[in-house]
Amino acid sequence: MMSLALASPNENLKVVQVWHGGKFKNKLSDMGIYKDSQIKVIKNDIPGPLIVDVKGSRLILGRGQAQKIMVEAY
Repeated sequence: MMSLALASPNENLKVVQVWHGGKFKNKLSDMGIYKDSQIKVIKNDIPGPLIVDVKGSRLILGRGQAQKIMVEAY
């Protein structure tokens, strides 16, 4: 298990846990990111935001947000 912020580009991942309060979890859920959802990292340049693919949609997440999302490879 690792933080989404540490993931490599083109890596297929499964969300394991979100470390934060209810508002943040609801926001991610509205974007399609929740426990057991599958995501693919498109771009992860340090420093800067991440671009991820969630169900065919590309989303931009800030590095702080990505650090609170725990993932694992599948």
